[in-house]
Amino acid sequence: MTSLLSVVTTASVVLHVSILVYALARRKSVRTGYLWLLLTVLFSLLSAAAFFLPPDLLLVGKYGRNAAIMFALAAMAIAFGALVITDVRRQSPERWRRLWLVMGVLWLAGLLITGLLSEAITLAQGEWLVQAFTTRNPFSLCALIGLVVMSLVLLAVAFHSFYVALLPEVANRSLFWIITIAVILIGVVLTISGSQTLTLLGLATLLIGLLGTLYALVSHRVFDIRSSLSLGLRTALLVILTALIMFGVLQVVSRTPVQRDAEGDLLLALLALAVAIVYVPVRQLANILVQPLLRGASINPTVAARKYSQKVSGAVELDQLVKTASETLNESLRVRRSGLILVNDTGGEDGKIELMIIPGGAFTETARGFIAKSGSVYHRLAAQQSPLSQFDLEFSPEHAGLDAQERQFFATLQMSAFAPIIVENTLIGILACGPKLNDAPFYARDLELLATMANQTGVALRNARLVADLRHLNRSMQSLNRGLEEANEQLEKLDSVKTEFVTIASHELRTPLAQIRGYTDIVDALNQQGMLNQDQTAGLVSNLRKASERMEELITAMLDVSQIDVNAMDLRFTQTTPEAVIRMAIEPLTDVIKQRKLTLSARGLRGLPAIEADLQRLVQAFRNVVVNAIKFTPDGGRVDINASLHPAESPGEVDHILIAISDTGVGIARDNLELIFQKFYRAYDPGLHSTGAYKFMGAGPGLGLTIAKGVIEGHGGRIWAESSGHNVQTCPGSTFFVLLPVQPPEHARRVLPFDGETEKTSA
Repeated sequence: MTSLLSVVTTASVVLHVSILVYALARRKSVRTGYLWLLLTVLFSLLSAAAFFLPPDLLLVGKYGRNAAIMFALAAMAIAFGALVITDVRRQSPERWRRLWLVMGVLWLAGLLITGLLSEAITLAQGEWLVQAFTTRNPFSLCALIGLVVMSLVLLAVAFHSFYVALLPEVANRSLFWIITIAVILIGVVLTISGSQTLTLLGLATLLIGLLGTLYALVSHRVFDIRSSLSLGLRTALLVILTALIMFGVLQVVSRTPVQRDAEGDLLLALLALAVAIVYVPVRQLANILVQPLLRGASINPTVAARKYSQKVSGAVELDQLVKTASETLNESLRVRRSGLILVNDTGGEDGKIELMIIPGGAFTETARGFIAKSGSVYHRLAAQQSPLSQFDLEFSPEHAGLDAQERQFFATLQMSAFAPIIVENTLIGILACGPKLNDAPFYARDLELLATMANQTGVALRNARLVADLRHLNRSMQSLNRGLEEANEQLEKLDSVKTEFVTIASHELRTPLAQIRGYTDIVDALNQQGMLNQDQTAGLVSNLRKASERMEELITAMLDVSQIDVNAMDLRFTQTTPEAVIRMAIEPLTDVIKQRKLTLSARGLRGLPAIEADLQRLVQAFRNVVVNAIKFTPDGGRVDINASLHPAESPGEVDHILIAISDTGVGIARDNLELIFQKFYRAYDPGLHSTGAYKFMGAGPGLGLTIAKGVIEGHGGRIWAESSGHNVQTCPGSTFFVLLPVQPPEHARRVLPFDGETEKTSA
């Protein structure tokens, strides 16, 4: 080993050890891949230390110093690749790293096998690359091909990460890794070149690559490469321009005879002054021309802030503020999109505040999220009142312990920077900006400008929210007023209903009471005169029985309604069929239908599945509906009953039976389609009341449909009416629909037999 190579190798080993010690000392600062970093530095150290071995020394069989250097560099490249993949592959890094390690192990195994097959290992010797192809040395070819393949794969992974990056900072980091990979690759190639000079350069290049690797891992944000390249190119252009000016001046001086006297010195001074006068504006003009080409036009923060303040201050409505702020931000900061997020401190015990996305600008729909007051994001925005970039939120150690839901919420926004909107030391909103038009990262000056604009938004946002709250309060008051008006109308109707009920009930009860009293007086008088015979007694008893049955029917209806009101109607479920229910409901009405010359038909009942129902109550409900149709259908009209099966639409549901009872009667006003099911309600003038229970336009106290509704809903079904309107002359008719489940719901109130007794249960 020559003295120069010995010195450089020693220096390389010392620097490797220093890097290793520094990495151990900064362990907590390394963001990821700490183990792979140590392995990379360690194997690189071994490759440098191997140069201290004699060139002709054989360690194991044919494997000497050069083979040891190659194995160390290959292991270093594999560890370095695993480190890069861990850093750039945020999605499924274990899978990609596993594939990379498999490739690396195959490469090392190939080197080991080809070393045994080679007559001699000429790697890292003079002209070994030429000999690798002329003599087809297996070890050299395996080393060369493996290095090329591994390098291409690693560069492909880094380039893919660069192109798919959503954040410019992530793309810049991937670009930094691409440069570092190239530096490491060049260092490996130079180290095994076989030339002493190139080997020295290779060791130095490897050290530069390792320093870059360490810098990337201890810094979550690397320097802006594109900005640095732009700065370097701009500086180079200015240097070239300056050189051209100086060259022109020197040409003028060389062609001009200048005497070494006072006059000559004065001429040179005037020439220098002229050059200086020309150079300053030329340099400024060059800056103006070069800057837009390399970085785009710069943003004047004073002008941008003033323009933003002028436009935002005129916004009064919240929607107008969101639109104005978004459009002005897009124009001033030259970003692709922006938006406004409202902050609502609900004061909940969970210690979280609500973030509400306002539609407009970058956001197309309302969304909600939550952040913890104890979290790093709230501390940054509310406590420190500082802006925050999405890159820092994802990669900064400060936010390493951030809740996964918070991290996901901000990631779905696809924004690049956030600034708090503070009013009286209270966080009321967040100003969000998307990526820049030129895909440049947000620098500190950009975040400060965004924070300034957010501060200017505070008063406007507070006023807009106050206006929005006031409008919401007004709408709520108007809604409450409308509700009160409707409630008053309902109360008036109910009061009228109660008055009508008193009138109807007194009339209904007075009639059978008068009959009972009258027939009782007749019986008493005839009995005193001894004029009663068997036929007279039977007639009087029959009339008394009818009057008492009418009273019992009315009182029973009132009791049924009272049970429905307190949800105390017990149902005894047994298996029956819809056909049996309808038949039992209409059989007692046969004589009435004949007397009124009505036509009643029933279709679709046969073949329907059996149902679980309280037969007595369900018959009562359908009879009430049919009786209602009979009462409001003029003589000679029709009443049709149609039934059909409605199969379950989804698993877990049950089949339903739909029964429609339609008539050709006077119809129902649209406003009364729901009111007719309320107790005591009658949709016509009580003065038209007829004592006959089944006569046209005759009615009872208005309880029949109420009972029907309660019974049907107790079975888990529902009833509703449809009609085009009410008209006594044209008789538009009406239809009552009853939808019943085949199986009653579990919560239906039942009465079940238990040990010979009746026990009430509520499922």
